[in-house]
Amino acid sequence: MKNKLRLTALLVAVAMLSVSVLTGCGGSSSGNKKEAEETAAVQEEQAEAPDAAPAETEPAKEETAAAETPKTDAPTAEDAKAYVKAVLDIMCTGDYDHSVELADIPAGEEAQLRDSTIQSAVAAIASDAGLSEEVQADFTEVMREAFSKAKYTVGDAVPTEDGGYDVTVTIEPLRLYAGATTKLQEKVTADDIAGLSEEEANNLIYTKIAEIIRENLEEPEYAEPQDIVVHYGIIDEQNNLWGVSEEEGEKLGEILFSADME
Repeated sequence: MKNKLRLTALLVAVAMLSVSVLTGCGGSSSGNKKEAEETAAVQEEQAEAPDAAPAETEPAKEETAAAETPKTDAPTAEDAKAYVKAVLDIMCTGDYDHSVELADIPAGEEAQLRDSTIQSAVAAIASDAGLSEEVQADFTEVMREAFSKAKYTVGDAVPTEDGGYDVTVTIEPLRLYAGATTKLQEKVTADDIAGLSEEEANNLIYTKIAEIIRENLEEPEYAEPQDIVVHYGIIDEQNNLWGVSEEEGEKLGEILFSADME
């Protein structure tokens, strides 16, 4: 039986990158070290202690054997890699390898979910800046195109002490704002915004920023590749749901796009 994998936390974290990108902002989980140290100490004491009676040692042996025997429905390294790739694929392309079973996305609604999360992120900015519906729609469209051109590769999945995996993702941050410092000065002058209200000025500026992003996406540039390690583990033990926490997902979201405007 395939593992059901929860997507929401990571998807939202990656989607919220839209907010940081549009405002010009620029970010491994390990196993339980303490538990590992305690386990090692117990094993050392048992090794040094005199031989105990069979009746006393047998339960301990059975518990140890049970702990060392993996659950039949535990995910594999390939499961972990496929999950992380599925999350990124959905956010960036609106589709994914459907051999990965996700617990909270109805089949056929992947693209709608991707679009709605981008729209929500743009709407959060629009609310503060007073952007018109037209400008919001323009930004939503250009951000959808930007996500589609993200570059990432899912690499090795290394087992961790909690039964999960640390998955390495290599990302080449997309330089959405390459040259924007100069280009924006050329597109919007002091005369252009003279006499405009704050909301009118914001709408003009964001329209021009969308133009710059769209121009950059015609021949996209990418920053140097960065390796990010995210931890994949059980996030709902009762329902045996595996995934990546929001905190881990933010690692990916923070570098999908570069905020460099030079």
